[in-house]
Amino acid sequence: MKTVASIHAPEKHPPSVIKAVYQARDLMTADISFHLALKSLARQAGTNEYTLKKGFKAIFKTSVYQYLLSIRMERALKLITETNHKEASIAEQCGYETLSGFVTSFHKYYGQKPGDIRKNAQ
Repeated sequence: MKTVASIHAPEKHPPSVIKAVYQARDLMTADISFHLALKSLARQAGTNEYTLKKGFKAIFKTSVYQYLLSIRMERALKLITETNHKEASIAEQCGYETLSGFVTSFHKYYGQKPGDIRKNAQ
């Protein structure tokens, strides 16, 4: 049986947990516009929510949701600075159901609104 201490040391994870964590990461990054609930993500990766959350934190030094947020925000920044796509389209491509939710997340993450970054990039 695993102890909580072993969850925090990636080198002590069994190969099946490491494989599940990387599989979950791959599922999340394959299509960032797709919404995967943590329970569903864990099931598809062949593990449970607790093991996925703890293993992910140990291996990637961040939570599942923070990892996904960082990927979405990096993609959004690239689209805002390198394309003329409308913000609503970028929000959708980055997995946001509403433009306001996207703008709020973007502003919290970067400290500026997407439109302001786009203006400064031009």
